[in-house]
Amino acid sequence: MAIFGTIESLLDQSEKLRFRKALEFLQNEDLDTIFQQVKPGKNIEVDLNGRDVFAIFQTYETKPLEEAKMEGHKRYIDVQYIHQGTEQILVAPTDRMVKNAKYSEETDVYFPQVADHSSIRLSSGLACILYPDDLHAPCISVDAPSMIQKIVIKVAIE
Repeated sequence: MAIFGTIESLLDQSEKLRFRKALEFLQNEDLDTIFQQVKPGKNIEVDLNGRDVFAIFQTYETKPLEEAKMEGHKRYIDVQYIHQGTEQILVAPTDRMVKNAKYSEETDVYFPQVADHSSIRLSSGLACILYPDDLHAPCISVDAPSMIQKIVIKVAIE
């Protein structure tokens, strides 16, 4: 069950300590200063609580819908936050999977195919929480390719 909205609305729904750590980081950290160091293709990882909670700062150009690639995770929940820009993320529950794919234990990712999907549009200041049963294809253009500044916080499943 994907959840999306402002950081404040997600904090209201968050009871788990690891989620609070992730969301409070987004709310209280000077994100602009960190993004000054981020370049396309050169992400920066920030440790929030070891491998239990960490943030990945990314800058990239969105891609067309035709290039969408569904992904799934088993060990981590994603908190995806758009710092600057607008993108859509395709989302499908795992029961919509029509073709499974090999899972990489090292990178906690697999790339299945799905029968259909829904779409979430995230713009600056909005975030979504994607659980392991939420297959997703991020980084998709809304109308035309655009530059995005995004933070993906990985929250280990307790």
